[in-house]
Amino acid sequence: MKSVSVLVLMELYDHRIRQGIGRYAAEHRWHLTVSDGCTLPQGWAGDGMLVQINKRADFIRYVRRQKVPCVDMWIFRPDIPLPRISGDQRLLGQVAAEHLLERGFRQAAFFSSEYGNLHKLRCEGFSDRFAEGGGHRPKNLTWALHSKSGSDNWRAQHAWLKRMMTALPKPLGVFCYSDYDAAKIEDICLEAGHAIPDEVAILGVDNDPLVCENTPVPLSSVRHDLFRIGYDGAALLDRLMRGGDAPSEPILIPPRGVETRASTDGFVTADPVIRSVIKFFRENLARDIGLDEAVKAAGLPRHKLKEHFSRVLGEPVYATLIRLRLFEAKRLLLQTGLSVKEIASRTGFCHAQHLNNAFRREARCTPTEYREHDRRQASPL
Repeated sequence: MKSVSVLVLMELYDHRIRQGIGRYAAEHRWHLTVSDGCTLPQGWAGDGMLVQINKRADFIRYVRRQKVPCVDMWIFRPDIPLPRISGDQRLLGQVAAEHLLERGFRQAAFFSSEYGNLHKLRCEGFSDRFAEGGGHRPKNLTWALHSKSGSDNWRAQHAWLKRMMTALPKPLGVFCYSDYDAAKIEDICLEAGHAIPDEVAILGVDNDPLVCENTPVPLSSVRHDLFRIGYDGAALLDRLMRGGDAPSEPILIPPRGVETRASTDGFVTADPVIRSVIKFFRENLARDIGLDEAVKAAGLPRHKLKEHFSRVLGEPVYATLIRLRLFEAKRLLLQTGLSVKEIASRTGFCHAQHLNNAFRREARCTPTEYREHDRRQASPL
């Protein structure tokens, strides 16, 4: 039986997409010819192509000349009619907005060095969801829309970003197009003395360990499911090579949640009274505390503090305490191997069942289910 010959032609390199393709190819005994886009394999003759199309005209001409089924594994160029699979770019932005809103941010910005269809979709998803969730509409800090000096003019971009970040209100959540852009924002913040994450929280996309885990403040990142894009893209090509119909719309792959690291691992508010109460709560989560202790920490009469929380946060003081306890419990579930009983003790729940009940009300699952779901999200197929 003749093996299927598939060309992998990617203008942009990503090892996780290739891993997904490789897994499918191994399972189906394909022969792969792989090019990184720097050179085009003249004279290639095979059964199908998996490509990433972006800007190169010679690349696009080459793809159009081939008379075999082809799947584009990105959505840089929706104007070119091809069967397509991509991460759900709007949903990536929406997940980022919910992550920052959950942490109390009401001011935000979107930053990208470049501009194209993907940047536009991520920005729109983020901005719309952030505003719907009660935040101010985020500031668009797309460098390519503000400058004619080019996205690679690092010095000019750095100076511009520093001015913009200094001028924007704090506390501020910044969602970046990629982890590489997130690292640029972190450099600016550290240089300017902005505390991360209390003054500026930073969130990237792709969860690239090389970048995220090796910055001075490790970067949180939306888990773009790149492995699945490669695997499902290969499955789509297989269907087309067998005579199946192409989908009428791009197949969109949802993200796998957020990998939370220090750059967003906090809960903030701009209000000084509420900040003082939150600070007290966070330092005393394991204790049996409530409204009476919050009144002492804030130095306000009981009725004044209740009115202030209701007006600023739209919730009672005790509801804020429960949110902080659940926030810390989630962090410990995802970042430690502590038992549910120990986490309940550390976060002020009187016993594991109390924490269990609170999780069911807020997250509609148990703490153990929450932990297992995150582990499944973080893993490839």
